[in-house]
Amino acid sequence: MNLAASKRPLPSLLFLYPSLAQGTTPAARRHESSARRTTKRLRVKPDPSFIPSTPTNQFQDNIVFNPPSSSPSPYQTPAAFLPPSDPRRSLFAQSHEHANPYAQPDKRLPPPIQKPVEKRYHLKADEIAEIRYLRQKDPFTWSRKKLAQKFDCSEFFVAMICEASQEKKQQQQKALDDIKARWGKRRTYAREDRQKRRVLWGRDE
Repeated sequence: MNLAASKRPLPSLLFLYPSLAQGTTPAARRHESSARRTTKRLRVKPDPSFIPSTPTNQFQDNIVFNPPSSSPSPYQTPAAFLPPSDPRRSLFAQSHEHANPYAQPDKRLPPPIQKPVEKRYHLKADEIAEIRYLRQKDPFTWSRKKLAQKFDCSEFFVAMICEASQEKKQQQQKALDDIKARWGKRRTYAREDRQKRRVLWGRDE
């Protein structure tokens, strides 16, 4: 048979010439991994514990407890339910000591990542009154950040002792509404869904 005269593609005729099939690229070869054989091999029978023992016509709802094969842990049984001579009490104490080695009083804690900030109560009544006056007089110039830098306090403390004027609140709300107006359908739906999740978190649902 002449390969040049044939109208069929060359890869489909390689079964007639095994010597040529050995030199072809791996992409042109046919492997065992086909959809039918892969699906057949993945049909693994379930564990017997998952198969209901009752007939299908008398099926009832039940709970299947099939824990993974692992070593027993002392945390599975509380120490209050263990007898005094149970060896698991010592295992529980050793596990707790290993899990939290800094619980002992003679153990020193690792150094802090950030330098701890000590609270200071250095502002007097006249300074607090001045903060409120500046905040109400010109809230656009005297923001919380600038007031905190001027009086050497935190922005949280400035927010505690005074609020912005209604004019600034309305301006900020208007700017927020303009940003929301440019949102697409997907972002609007995502923000509404976030608000619903927060409500459900408060209800513990």
